Amino acid sequence: MTRVAGWGLLLAGAACSPVFAQERYTASADGQEITDSKTGLTWRRCVEGMAWKARTCSGQATFFNQTDAALRAKSASAGGTEWRLPVLKELSSIVSVREAEEGKAAIDPVVFPGTPVARFWTSSSTGPGYFTFVSFSDGSAGESPRGTPGGVRLVRGGK
Repeated sequence: MTRVAGWGLLLAGAACSPVFAQERYTASADGQEITDSKTGLTWRRCVEGMAWKARTCSGQATFFNQTDAALRAKSASAGGTEWRLPVLKELSSIVSVREAEEGKAAIDPVVFPGTPVARFWTSSSTGPGYFTFVSFSDGSAGESPRGTPGGVRLVRGGK
């Protein structure tokens, strides 16, 4: 496994107590996954629609409504690895608000390259037809009707 350099932040809005990403995140041998030692979660490094090539994520992110985002996670699990949509707390754990600025996503660009400045779905429901999202434009969280398009970053495991 390869250690990844950079900085991470615990939660959106958390006190600025940076943690070295090389201590927190470990990349898989092929670089396509990243494991967070703080949470025990393993993330797909690229958002859905993008592919890991030449040490970065390339291509265009695909945006899904929440129902299709959940179906995407289910189809990604067909190969035997159980991928899923993260809950709000999990997705918020990879926000790095110090990275947010015009045109840059609020996430560590070394650990998660190519992340679009967009909303990303969680599996957390707030009521009939509404689900939470994390906005990687500023690290905030909110809720939207399930028909709203959003990005998808899949996760597995946890402590």
